[in-house]
Amino acid sequence: MEVITETPATPPETSTPSAQPLAYRAVRGGLWVALSSYWMIGFGFLVNIVLTRLLSPEVFGTFALAMFFAQLLRLQPRLGLGYAFAQHKEVTAETLGTYVSMEITAGLAGLFLFLVATPILRLSGYSSLVITVGAVLAIGAVLEGFGGIGGVLLEKELRFAPVSLVQSVAFPLSYISAFWLATRGGGAWSLVAQNLTYNSLSLMGIIWMTRRQLPYIWQMRWRFSLSLARRFVRFGLTVGAGMLAGMLLTQLDNFFIGTLVGVVVLGFYDRAYRIAQWPSTLFNAVLGRTAFYTYAQLQGDQERLQKTVTMILWLIAMSALPLALMLFVTAPDLITLLYGERWLPSALFLRILVVISVARPFWENAGALFVGLGKPGLTAKFTIVQALVLAVTGLPLTILTGATGTCAAVGLAAVAGVILIYYNTQKEISLQPWSALSGPLLAAGSTILGYLVLSRLTGLNHLWLWMRILIKAGYTAIAFLALTFLIQPYATRERICYVWRLAAQSKG
Repeated sequence: MEVITETPATPPETSTPSAQPLAYRAVRGGLWVALSSYWMIGFGFLVNIVLTRLLSPEVFGTFALAMFFAQLLRLQPRLGLGYAFAQHKEVTAETLGTYVSMEITAGLAGLFLFLVATPILRLSGYSSLVITVGAVLAIGAVLEGFGGIGGVLLEKELRFAPVSLVQSVAFPLSYISAFWLATRGGGAWSLVAQNLTYNSLSLMGIIWMTRRQLPYIWQMRWRFSLSLARRFVRFGLTVGAGMLAGMLLTQLDNFFIGTLVGVVVLGFYDRAYRIAQWPSTLFNAVLGRTAFYTYAQLQGDQERLQKTVTMILWLIAMSALPLALMLFVTAPDLITLLYGERWLPSALFLRILVVISVARPFWENAGALFVGLGKPGLTAKFTIVQALVLAVTGLPLTILTGATGTCAAVGLAAVAGVILIYYNTQKEISLQPWSALSGPLLAAGSTILGYLVLSRLTGLNHLWLWMRILIKAGYTAIAFLALTFLIQPYATRERICYVWRLAAQSKG
């Protein structure tokens, strides 16, 4: 189809944010995103405790396995069209028509792909409940994708607040249907209802917001351009490949356990996996956004970049390691307190996974560095390598030793990612990560040894549940910090003082 040139459409002067400085809009939008993220993390943590107590491990295992198939067969994220459209400068009737029509087609094609795969899943021996739940979740994925179109249109103009507001309202409301069904024996459909309700409310809210915030796009006569579509696909496929690898990296373990071990064990594993991600979640909430922009500003200044990366590595270690240690030493007690005694089999998985999950914020920090330096392709390649390691090792290890073997495969994938990405980081900026990590890592190991001695020589495990958790968590935090000072007194003191001075300057 012939390309139609057109002057970019812009909103009326009264509604456009272009008069505001770009930095102001970006920072204000970032604050909205941060507040929305904190709200949903906190609320989600509380409601999932209640849901876990109401529902059985089999329910969570069934949902996790069905979600894997629903996400695996989605076509829309694999094309990366949102990223391609977002980096395209002009917003015209042609770019809008091409982008929106391609996204809608890809979303519906993914649903069709799942329906085609349904007989194959049945022949493979999966239960009708897993397949039916997966089909409904595939419909939910289509709704999510359609809502994402409006989200891209808004965020392309740095209008993060409307998207964050819709998500913050839709998220708690979506749990009304989940609790209603959970208290009436709805089983896996309780979790499905939450997913569908959230995606439906988000879609309606995003449509309403785009009509209010971007009225000009609804007044344009959208057109489709085949040449522009090809350009979008060429750009987006690279991003989409990385996203596919990321999805496999985080969900392929569910497939192995649910298929080869069973959905009940997968339910225990799923709950442990969620808790084990807390250190990574903390990093994303506190440092994830700022790290990328900091690295982007410092590219070309080798000395300052080295110092900044070293400091951020140390900050990650000092924030993620204590929390991971607390989760490790309190695992059985924490599982009992949060979910109840029937979920105790999750404790073993939690202890293994939390050790592995400590590597993730370090890997994500290095990924932010490469993107900030203008080399996002490296991060995608390393994600693909990790997914391949998990795929190759996960199958035999799960067959041989069950879900613990899957945990080992996840660990191997994490180690492979860290080695690869920091080897290349050293090449790029001559980084010596051991100078920042040796003290915290040695302190973490010594803290665990001290805990083992403490638990054997005292009656700690015979105390009341809440008291055990408080004592173990308190010991872990104090011992880790004290040992870090003992191992590296000068470096630790200097870094803490430096962070304190920066905080004081920012307040001033």
